[in-house]
Amino acid sequence: MTIRALALAAALAAAAPAAAHYNRPALQDALDPALLRIDESRYLGQPVADVEVMTESGPARLHSLIADRPTILLLAYYTCDGACLTTIQNLARVLRAVDGPEYRVVVASFDADDSLENLRQVKSTLERVPDSWTFGLLPREESARLTQSVGFTFFFSERDRAFIHPSVLVFLSSKAEVMRYLYGAEPRAQDIELALIETRDRVQGFNDLVDAVKLTCYRYDPARSRYVVHPTLIFGGIGLGVLGMTGLLAFSYKRDSKGGQ
Repeated sequence: MTIRALALAAALAAAAPAAAHYNRPALQDALDPALLRIDESRYLGQPVADVEVMTESGPARLHSLIADRPTILLLAYYTCDGACLTTIQNLARVLRAVDGPEYRVVVASFDADDSLENLRQVKSTLERVPDSWTFGLLPREESARLTQSVGFTFFFSERDRAFIHPSVLVFLSSKAEVMRYLYGAEPRAQDIELALIETRDRVQGFNDLVDAVKLTCYRYDPARSRYVVHPTLIFGGIGLGVLGMTGLLAFSYKRDSKGGQ
């Protein structure tokens, strides 16, 4: 066996314990952020794994927690000193201002070493936990299945003694299909509301026309991970403004001409 092969075997052996615990090997040094990016084209429209989630009330299947409702899935871990708690708290705060159809929120820990005690500590930081929210733990194999089904990658950094992972909200349809990703620890109410409108099945009702207008006015910008005013509205508004100004100038000129006569 060559020296290069021996070195490779040693590296794989060192990474094996970490790989058994997490869906990527442990990191010793810096991480290329590109490794955390989700290839959305692979996962949008695909079904999410129906894994077992351990809740305070006992085990439950993820699809039963979705219960035919648009669902926001937040993958985090409860001992996180970074963005996880901030994202959970900000999501709870922002959702108070969101109008829209009935939805559910599932917060699931991808860390198999998390406990119900850790879970309860995180819940205690929220002013109020709505009935539509579920906090849960994922057994090791179920964590791997769920994260892989939505393209969520996480690493454990030995140097920092913490997980490195994206802060992302995964929007699931009532049929448990991946419909939208929103990134960042500080989601905007407008983005969440529009993502929920896109996510829910189209059912005839009073809000359909309002929802359709909202989606016509905005489009999702993947580069910024947010909804922005549709360009056609901007250019259309500019065109109407120019047309109106031209008409006003023509009317003023006509009046001035008559006054001069």
